[in-house]
Amino acid sequence: MQAPNGLADSSAVGDAARHASYFAELTKISRAGRIYKRFFASPILFFFARRFGPRVLEVGCGIGSGVLGAYPRQVQGLDVNPLAVGHCAGRGLDARLIQDSHFPVADGAYDACVLDNVLEHIDDARLALNECHRVTAPAGGLVIAVPGLRGYAADADHRQFYGAPELEELDAKWRMQSLFSIPFLLKSERLSRGIRQYCLVATYRKNID
Repeated sequence: MQAPNGLADSSAVGDAARHASYFAELTKISRAGRIYKRFFASPILFFFARRFGPRVLEVGCGIGSGVLGAYPRQVQGLDVNPLAVGHCAGRGLDARLIQDSHFPVADGAYDACVLDNVLEHIDDARLALNECHRVTAPAGGLVIAVPGLRGYAADADHRQFYGAPELEELDAKWRMQSLFSIPFLLKSERLSRGIRQYCLVATYRKNID
């Protein structure tokens, strides 16, 4: 019985190291990057999320530099990184820890989920998308932002690239409403390859058929 316990301990140590490493990366965002997210990217994502209703959940809120930090009275956050969740709590932000891929949220508790540069970090997005479906209201929505080619290549933690074809066929439980880019609005492979800040944004309506 020693081996399983040893493996569990080793896995826990590995998870803690990964959390610490990525938390350190999150805190390195430049002042210009913080300003861009606070005053440009986050308002756009929040605007589209609020079209589905006032209750907004940011999945993968990190250290609160996205919509959670920009709209702390109107957004709740979730993250798998306990250091990030603790950091948010220290800033007075409402963030909770995701454990075992299950969101600590009741069914239908929110009108929209926002995943801002999160999906590309996940090996298999189906669990997260299923949970977003579970915790949103019947007419709820989903707002997803993913990096372009240059932004994707810039982070070793990225696991899965999402271009327009992948977002258009993302999941049968979600029906796409719109697809555009920020900061340019126009979709462009040239900009995707050349501008690190380029992101595709997709909005979806919950499919309850």
